[in-house]
Amino acid sequence: MADYSSKNYSWNDISIALGGRIIEGIEEVEYTVKQEKAVLRGRGSVGHMITRGNKDCEGKITLWQSEVEAMIKDAPNNDILALNFDIIWSFSPNDGGATITDVLTSCEVKEYKKGMKQGDQNMLVELPIVFLDIKHQQ
Repeated sequence: MADYSSKNYSWNDISIALGGRIIEGIEEVEYTVKQEKAVLRGRGSVGHMITRGNKDCEGKITLWQSEVEAMIKDAPNNDILALNFDIIWSFSPNDGGATITDVLTSCEVKEYKKGMKQGDQNMLVELPIVFLDIKHQQ
């Protein structure tokens, strides 16, 4: 096994860039990578191996309305659902620990919904995304 640091990162340690710009108005980011897997069966009652199928990548980002409006402005025909972008997610601790960067490639927004209620001081917009691949520890 490789040596690794057991450093845990906090929200204050991350920078997230969309379309080449560090986003200040982001409040949440998450992603999931899934792969189809099945047990290959033949003779006997015990499986012989695990087969692997397609991978799917999805997640969500929660942005301030102003960040969403900037994305819409940059999108083809002002349609955020037509925008394709990479998300670069870097963890850079202030204490000098190792910087870790993940790149989510070819992201696209699946849907969006805007809304506010009385007493809100800003609008947060949750954007579910799909993407093609993740490049870990770049």
